[in-house]
Amino acid sequence: MDSPSYITALAQSLGKEYADHDLGAPPEIVGAVRDAPDFASAVARYEDAAECLVGELGARFSPAQAYRSMEEFWADAEAQAIGLSRRAYWDSYENGARRIAEQALASAFGADHAVLVNSGMAALDLAIRCRLAPVDCLLIHERAYFETQELLSGVYGPWGVKVVSVDMRDAAAVRDAIRAHRPRLALIEMALNGPRCDVPCLEPLLAAETPTIIDMSALGHGLDPSRLALGPNVVYIESGMKYLTRSAGVGVIYGWSEWIEAARLYARRTGNQLQGRALHWLRYGEIALCRDRLRLHSERRRTFAATLRESMPTLTVSDALTAVGGRDDAAARLVRSGADGCMVFVRLPHVNGRDPEVLHRATVARWARAFVSGRVRAGFGWTETTARAYGRDALNTAMGECFIRISVGIEPHEEIVNIARQLARTATEVIAEVEQ
Repeated sequence: MDSPSYITALAQSLGKEYADHDLGAPPEIVGAVRDAPDFASAVARYEDAAECLVGELGARFSPAQAYRSMEEFWADAEAQAIGLSRRAYWDSYENGARRIAEQALASAFGADHAVLVNSGMAALDLAIRCRLAPVDCLLIHERAYFETQELLSGVYGPWGVKVVSVDMRDAAAVRDAIRAHRPRLALIEMALNGPRCDVPCLEPLLAAETPTIIDMSALGHGLDPSRLALGPNVVYIESGMKYLTRSAGVGVIYGWSEWIEAARLYARRTGNQLQGRALHWLRYGEIALCRDRLRLHSERRRTFAATLRESMPTLTVSDALTAVGGRDDAAARLVRSGADGCMVFVRLPHVNGRDPEVLHRATVARWARAFVSGRVRAGFGWTETTARAYGRDALNTAMGECFIRISVGIEPHEEIVNIARQLARTATEVIAEVEQ
């Protein structure tokens, strides 16, 4: 599926959603997308129509359906719980539309069940909380996303959980840590959000039957659980605002066992289930086609990285693909087969006497000015290619590493090549100017 075909397929699904909600004749979105003069215009037309649908759903939404009798109430409550009714008897507890969306997510990913919550960090917290007690040991990778580190050190550490770090890329080190600490739970991120892009080795955890939370946010549905790990001892979590939707905070927990129901119960008790009006921003076409979207991201990311290396060989370019090297474990094979996400990390060559943070920021700022739309943006998984400079500031890592993170979009191939060449030209210009 190419980029225009993907947007056209989303438009077709959007038209079906209008019909399913009895909103009358849907807008002529498919023709509008097909007739758009370029890819960016096609995306804008689709997003405008999707926003109109959200408005329609929001106008009709009530946090609690009214019923004529208690019999009708309980009959609809049962239907909501199994995804046969779109109504809600009380949104923070049960919402049939949320159950239907969860079924769609589970099916698209390849899990038996899914739970929708307010954010990726909420998904992580709930998945941990329903399996750990204060005396337990949690095994993690030696590096982790900074907010994950803050959750573990600021919440679970004081609570009494023993957090043990190990290099998850090293199978022998993981086996030794399991023998020494007998962890109740392990937490891994499928790809580190940083220049090292660490990809873990899962085999020791699976062999020891250690219950494991797999944070798949960096790779999304590019990851196929049937080729990695599934069953009662594993759950997957993701920040859905990366690839599932760019419009609302969403977290998802996927699983196959009572672990998922325990997480759902904790979500109810803590008010973390995704609420109705946020739920409206999830599009069923984007869920069903998320794996196609990740294939596009992978193809475009590989093109972007190859173009950068060819255009400016002095750049240091890394990604999930370079991280796995010649490894032959399951995660490495998945990454090489296309589960490598959208992120590319770039380090400029060292220039004597020059602050690398200033150079990286100047490069991103000048590169962004070459485009009409804004290209400096936090987050990743965006439809349009964006970038951000990292260094010594509150939004970046405690280590103060200097680099550029590019979130490679799903624009047509030739656009990706031009965007990468523009970045290489800009970096060359910035370095040449400071060397004078």
